[in-house]
Amino acid sequence: MPIRHIGYACQNLALNEGIKKKDYITSDRTLRMSGFSLERCGQLAAANTKDLVKIMEWNANNGIKMFRVGSGIFPFMDHPELGYKLHYLDEAHQELITAHMNEAGRIAREAGIRLSCHPGPYTCLASPNTAIVQKSIMCLEMHQLIGDLLGHADDFNINIHVGGVYEDKATTAKRFCDTYKILNPNLQRQLTVENDDKPSMWNPVELHDMIYSGCGVRLVYDYHHHRFCHNYETVDCAVELCFSTWPEDQIPKIHYSESALDKRPQAHSDYIEGPLPVFDTPRLYDVMLETKAKDLALKKYLTEHAGVV
Repeated sequence: MPIRHIGYACQNLALNEGIKKKDYITSDRTLRMSGFSLERCGQLAAANTKDLVKIMEWNANNGIKMFRVGSGIFPFMDHPELGYKLHYLDEAHQELITAHMNEAGRIAREAGIRLSCHPGPYTCLASPNTAIVQKSIMCLEMHQLIGDLLGHADDFNINIHVGGVYEDKATTAKRFCDTYKILNPNLQRQLTVENDDKPSMWNPVELHDMIYSGCGVRLVYDYHHHRFCHNYETVDCAVELCFSTWPEDQIPKIHYSESALDKRPQAHSDYIEGPLPVFDTPRLYDVMLETKAKDLALKKYLTEHAGVV
């Protein structure tokens, strides 16, 4: 089946062409820990969410149907010591943030833009360290808040990695599944897990047989990662396993990237040559491009491959 939508992640470079850095449109303004205050975090989050509206408007105006929201909207919200809740912020900031997020979500909904997010590599639900697990849950709940404020909770995917093997994959898989089962039900429905890019880590077969089978979390297939971490299964076999974890009424997702020149093979390139892979599957699927050139890479690909997807 053909690809349905293609998207890009987090930052919009086109909006900042010819603009001074201090005036950049971005949703990940932050501050140093030494300068932390709830007042400053509220100011930054209000500015971040205001610019997220501008990014979503650009996406809608340019026919983009898939976008990964950045994780930096709320500085330090998921920090184990400095962390805070939205209602801790000044009421005026709360109102601005909520209004901006609601507007960004409305634009995405009306334009048919599929939204998701991807917490960083330190989100490790399977860690044997309980403090890391609690920090990871805080991180996921912050991302859940983002989806809630956007009004996309029902179709907002929060994608992570297992986070490690900790010398024993069977025990690690059990820890992951045990932690998954204590997450709130809405967060469980939003969570997805992707395969890794190191041979010793988690390949699609292991994720299916040890993680999905233990807790039912859906799997996102990363085409580039599969090159470096596999169980000798074919691409189509890996795709079939990952897609089988998605209910028939949902559209599965894949990540696609290519190797950067003159860097380690796992590094992502600025742009992609393509064409994007077409799998032997009866299902539609969406593709998230993971490129350094973000929206510019997506627009270039769509221009050069018009009519292909």
